[in-house]
Amino acid sequence: MKLPKSEDRPQKRDNKRIRHHRAREPDHVTEMLKLCLQKICELQASLEADDEVHDPEAAGYAACAMETLRFLSAHGLPPTIR
Repeated sequence: MKLPKSEDRPQKRDNKRIRHHRAREPDHVTEMLKLCLQKICELQASLEADDEVHDPEAAGYAACAMETLRFLSAHGLPPTIR
């Protein structure tokens, strides 16, 4: 069997690999962040619904949770979970 002439051969692509894009599995870290965000939202709703006087430590944790919520929202993680 004869080999094709060099001009008839398919040209090389500078030895670059072709990468086939596949759908990625759900990112574990993103899923954990979503669960944390959901829990923060639930706790915040619980605190807002409660009319009792809370201790300062609980208020500090609530403020921290709200700042975390704002940070995650600012970086693209929406505050609503399915």
